[in-house]
Amino acid sequence: MIQLQDLAYSIGERVLFAGLDWVLAPGDRVALVGPNGAGKTTLLRVMLGELRPESGARVLARGTRMGYLPQEAAERYDGTVLERAMEAHRHLLEMREELDALHQRLSGISPDDPHLERLLERAGEIQHLLELHDEHALEPEARRVLSGLGFPRGDQDRPLAEFSGGWRMRAALAALLLTDPTLLFLDEPTNHLDLPAMEWIEDYLEDFHGGLVVVSHDRVFLDRVASEVRELDAGKLTGFATTFTGYLEERELRRERVEAQNEQLEKRIASLSRFVERFGAKNTKASQAQSKRKLIERLRAQRVVLPRRPKSIRFQFPEPPHAGRALVRLRGLSFGYAARDVIAGADLEVERGEKLAIVGANGAGKTTLLRLVAGQLAPRAGTREDYPHTRLAYFAQHAAETLDGAHTALESLEDVAPPPWRPRLRSLLGTFLFSGDDVFKLVRVLSGGERQRVALARILMEPANLLLLDEPTHHLDLAGKEVLEDALDQYPGAVVVVTHDRSLMARLATRVVEVSDGRVTLYPGGYDDYEAARLARAAAERGGGAPAKPALRPARPTPRTAGAGAPTPGAARPAPAARGESRAERAGRQKRERELQRIEKDIETREGKMRELETRLADPDVYHDGARAKELIAGYERLRAEVESLWQRLAEL
Repeated sequence: MIQLQDLAYSIGERVLFAGLDWVLAPGDRVALVGPNGAGKTTLLRVMLGELRPESGARVLARGTRMGYLPQEAAERYDGTVLERAMEAHRHLLEMREELDALHQRLSGISPDDPHLERLLERAGEIQHLLELHDEHALEPEARRVLSGLGFPRGDQDRPLAEFSGGWRMRAALAALLLTDPTLLFLDEPTNHLDLPAMEWIEDYLEDFHGGLVVVSHDRVFLDRVASEVRELDAGKLTGFATTFTGYLEERELRRERVEAQNEQLEKRIASLSRFVERFGAKNTKASQAQSKRKLIERLRAQRVVLPRRPKSIRFQFPEPPHAGRALVRLRGLSFGYAARDVIAGADLEVERGEKLAIVGANGAGKTTLLRLVAGQLAPRAGTREDYPHTRLAYFAQHAAETLDGAHTALESLEDVAPPPWRPRLRSLLGTFLFSGDDVFKLVRVLSGGERQRVALARILMEPANLLLLDEPTHHLDLAGKEVLEDALDQYPGAVVVVTHDRSLMARLATRVVEVSDGRVTLYPGGYDDYEAARLARAAAERGGGAPAKPALRPARPTPRTAGAGAPTPGAARPAPAARGESRAERAGRQKRERELQRIEKDIETREGKMRELETRLADPDVYHDGARAKELIAGYERLRAEVESLWQRLAEL
């Protein structure tokens, strides 16, 4: 659908990428990854045609319809939520308006009017076009998509201006999906989405048959929607024919191999250098020394310069002060606004060392419950009890936005630092990647991720045995999220966290608290156990038709190639469900069967393309054009790697 040839783009003296080649074919599902500032969003805009490269070419196939969701798509709109979604069909809406105007004009026109025939022809033409595009189905489909993204039926007819930026972004996403693009670009699409909305868009993209390029810091989302990875780093685009989890493993393996090769080269160079130093001045050995000098130069040219590992945050939470078994207890707690209860009759006890994740749809009351645990809100009914040794620290969802923009990063810490911390503030900021004069940057010029790091550093000022965190991973990149996960996992105190980051919940949570319709329900076990229970409940409510999501912590796959033990496309489907199979198990089996069918189809399609290329490469005339032959060979190798990766996934399933 789109081909990039030898692209180059710079900002000032900084080269974002050069010599970049990429062919995006129909059905490709790509995760575009790389460190912050590598140029991922810029590359998307070049592919969209919004930016012109300094050199190279962008070739777009005829009939390609592109859709793009930028990081911040929360523009203001004067109409309703439904009307914003229906903007996807603006040309059809204009046709309907024109047809209505024609009908009104025709109702009062005389039979002998000379314009009557022309008006009737135009009305018939528009009516035919509207029927061709199933105009009657446009609004129901728009409402279905809006419902999936979390808009109740009543909210769909409300003015969009009444909603927050996150909800306006969802309406923009609905309009984008309704355009039915053949090539979809998504830049951080899960920002502002709650868990039900994320699962809905994952299911939508699973059935989406066009090309997909997605930039995201949500590891679970990338694993579920992308089948290959392109890494943009140090100006180069590297392909990995695997899932995002597989890419992380393969990237480290590649780096280890290159480091080992470099190490062997260094040993060889050192040995040759010792010979040159020892015998270079001797006439009898001069020719040998000169030969070895040339060999040293050739070996040095073979060394691969690895990109520097990105800097990562280095911190751990202070050791918590001693506390008893129980830290906070809620009994029959209720809270609401006016006559509506947001939380009703909540019972919850937080004990020393446990990790709780609070989940629920946006607006369900997750932050309200967290603030009730913190004692920041006065309940309508019930009691909150904490204990003398309880020391809590609270990280608000918008803590980064509440920092004073006129203060520097250092002054933001000085505002809350107790005397013992003051001599160590610059060192603390250094562990959060603020080195040298960066500590004197004003908060208002910091990026979202930098402000989030300052806000996190502020809660380390005072040791606590109960951390209350509201969306702590917001604006953090993948490396920052992993470091925060590590720190929270090793923290011996108690943690209560509100987050939509499923990877964080899967690793951290020992219990899950669900907030829904004012009720607070406690689920023992981790997030995977809660997810299985939720899917089983949904399957029971829908008569067993709800698809199951895969576990977030699967066993590490063992690479296998096609051969013994590997299934073949067209192989028999798994056996029918055994007697006593639960609805959740059946839903999971049906999910795997659908994935098997998709993978088998992908293998068949790619192997067909390989056979076509083999036929073309068998023609001697192809090699008269060296560049074309090289392109065909590269395409064949890419397909071969993709098929190998698909065979491995098929064997795992």
